[in-house]
Amino acid sequence: MDQAYHTRELAKAYETQGYFRQALDIYTLLNRKCQGNDTDVLAACRRLEPLAADQESSNRQARLAVLVEDWVTLWRTTHSLTTLDNLLSQVRSRK
Repeated sequence: MDQAYHTRELAKAYETQGYFRQALDIYTLLNRKCQGNDTDVLAACRRLEPLAADQESSNRQARLAVLVEDWVTLWRTTHSLTTLDNLLSQVRSRK
C-alpha cells in the first residue's frame, strides 16, 4: 500500500479489526516521521508490539498444526498404498 495512505486513522482501523502487525507497521512509520516526538504514536507502538508478536506466534502454530496434519495424512496414504501394492504382488505371484 502507498505510504501516503499510512495514517493514524488507518492504523486505528487495522488495530480495531485485529490486524496488529499492519497497525504496528503504520505506527512505526509514523513514529519515524515524527522522530519519536509523538507520545500517542509511541504508546501505540509499545501497545501493539506484544499483540503483533503473539498473533504471529499463533499464526505460526496454526500453520504448523496444518502441516503436521497434512504430513500424517500423507504418511497414512503412503502406508495404505504400500500395503495395497504388497497385497497385489502376493495375488499376482499366486497366478
